[in-house]
Amino acid sequence: MVKAFALVTAVSAATRLMSFFFKIYLSRELGAEILGLYQIALSVLGLMSCVGSSGVPVTLSRLSAENDALGRRRDSDALTTLCLLASGGAALALTLASLAFPSVVEKLFSDPRCVPVFYACLPMLMTTSVYATLRGRFWGERNYGVFAATELLDEIAKIVLSVLFITALGVTADAPVAYAYALVAGDVIVVAVLCVCYFASGAKASRPHGARKVLASAAPLTAARLTGSAIGTLNSLMLPALLVSLCGLTTAEATTEFGRASGMVMPLLFTPSSLTGSLAVVLIPELASMSASGSRDAVERTSAMAVKFAAAVSAFFFVIFCACGVPIGTLLYHDAVAGKYLSAASAAMIPMCVNGICASVLNSLGHEKATFAVGTVGALLLAALMAALVGSCGIYAYFIAILVSHTLSLGAYLFLMHRHAGLTVKTTLSVAALIAFGSLAALSLSQLAAALSALPTAAIVAAIGAAALSLCAAFVGATGIFTKRDIESLLKK
Repeated sequence: MVKAFALVTAVSAATRLMSFFFKIYLSRELGAEILGLYQIALSVLGLMSCVGSSGVPVTLSRLSAENDALGRRRDSDALTTLCLLASGGAALALTLASLAFPSVVEKLFSDPRCVPVFYACLPMLMTTSVYATLRGRFWGERNYGVFAATELLDEIAKIVLSVLFITALGVTADAPVAYAYALVAGDVIVVAVLCVCYFASGAKASRPHGARKVLASAAPLTAARLTGSAIGTLNSLMLPALLVSLCGLTTAEATTEFGRASGMVMPLLFTPSSLTGSLAVVLIPELASMSASGSRDAVERTSAMAVKFAAAVSAFFFVIFCACGVPIGTLLYHDAVAGKYLSAASAAMIPMCVNGICASVLNSLGHEKATFAVGTVGALLLAALMAALVGSCGIYAYFIAILVSHTLSLGAYLFLMHRHAGLTVKTTLSVAALIAFGSLAALSLSQLAAALSALPTAAIVAAIGAAALSLCAAFVGATGIFTKRDIESLLKK
């Protein structure tokens, strides 16, 4: 598990670092308005992709892990074939429906410039279904080399092709479409590599069976992600329209605001997932094996470690982003407004990160219906709060809704973790302590950042980062949130 975590973390960190700098390039090269067009179009595509490519990979990984432990690899071949047919069939049906009813697609977007971007991205439905399913198989069999390498290859291919396509066309009306074509071409390359790796590993196309078992696990996962994605898509379509109707913005101004929020701020909020995301990947097959063997103590220790690790990492980044959001926005995007939004949105980082780990643990233990319920209620609450507050708060309604919905979801997830994973009250108190510490540290360092305002922007960010690291290390050491055994395990990883 240590080796797997180290491998996935290293590759994931490299991938996300490249993605991070590429987002900076896009925001500077294309601008917030064009980035907003792409984000709106992709939100609809993401909703459609959830139908066949959300619950299937997680289910396939868990069942493949069980079959691998029992020496039933041919059963995994049959399950993989079944999942490919199911997810690919759903993607094909949605693609044909989109082509057959263009008038319906056009009505989805308040900005007609999103339509050509959507159709340019449409082939990604099919490539994503194959990509997600095959990586799910490698994931379940703990072949983290292929799992991680293809993610890295995917990012490299998309970056290289995007730069080439955008450079060739320049920043014109066709730039978002060029970016979409580059993403599709990158997907095709990675899917081809995955297919070669799949058959080279000895896997075969087998007669599909096990539909009932796959459906029982994948259905609640798919429903949860489909509901969450549907609400997210609704938000992407609704928020710019509400900014126009309730706040008096023009369509272009509303698209720009949404581009800042979704294309600049949100990627930074997911920074902690470069570490905790790889932990979640490793946890699913490991916890499934522990649960199957009846090792409840091992499940509790591993779950508690993961939750505290996620809370500590996200608290560190929260302190930095909250204290010097404007300098970060200026440094990365040459956009102080995006930095202002980052400071406001960063309050949601800790519950967002911990919720992701909790959902992964519960899914690993077979409690997909519970995560579906929490995710659905949280998504509906987010949409309702955003719609209710946008008239008085503008774009900040989006950030407030994210904070409130994820905080309430965190309470529900921790309750479920106590019930199903044996999480102790001490672990919950550790999470609460990290949230309180992060809030006080962010407030203190905000004053320090203001006092250093005469310094160069990079120097301010570096000083706040060093101070945040020192404070976090001192707090963790003083409170004993991590035991000696925890620290030794973290250092190894």
